[in-house]
Amino acid sequence: MITESILAFNQVSKVYHRKNSEVTALKDLSFSLPPDSSTLVTGPSGAGKTSLIYLAGLIKTPSSGEICIKGVPTTGLRDSERSMMIKNEIGFIFRRANLLPYLTILENVMLPMSSPDEETAGKLLEKVQVDNWERFPSDLSPEEAQKVALARSLVNDPAIVLADETTAELDQEATANFLELLRKIDATLLLTSSQSSLHNFFDKSYVLEYGVLRSYP
Repeated sequence: MITESILAFNQVSKVYHRKNSEVTALKDLSFSLPPDSSTLVTGPSGAGKTSLIYLAGLIKTPSSGEICIKGVPTTGLRDSERSMMIKNEIGFIFRRANLLPYLTILENVMLPMSSPDEETAGKLLEKVQVDNWERFPSDLSPEEAQKVALARSLVNDPAIVLADETTAELDQEATANFLELLRKIDATLLLTSSQSSLHNFFDKSYVLEYGVLRSYP
């Protein structure tokens, strides 16, 4: 059976409850990402981009609406089912690579694996163009660190990779190189950024402002 969309939001809103107030981070978002597509969401700080990634990655739950992964509604999932879906279907890359400093590059990539597999981890590192796998994170440039984080996000062959402000700390050349690598992964990609100059790298682009999503341009 062909899956029409890897990720689908249907009228999704997210409201955070503070002590004496409510803050609406996302308002009635509806969109879908087809298989092997790349999508960019841009917006200023505080627009709701990280909330969007956390909802798409099932780390947080929506206040209303429904999120589907490969056609499966996620609202009613048990915690164990949610954890299994995250592990099997979703890869994450964040603003910082979040590599463990006391592990080598190779060991960091193997962390999400149920059983450590050096051959698979090595192939992924080759794919993202990183060598000298016995190095530690302190030996890496920001671009290399994000490449290792990309390899780590792919170890369980996810259906979708979610990248939150992943290029924020890279210079222009490193950003272009990293985005070219992202375009070659065998997964659907959703990336958020405050950089509005990245649209040409993606199949589809949106702008998120004040919790409202609109197509770009």
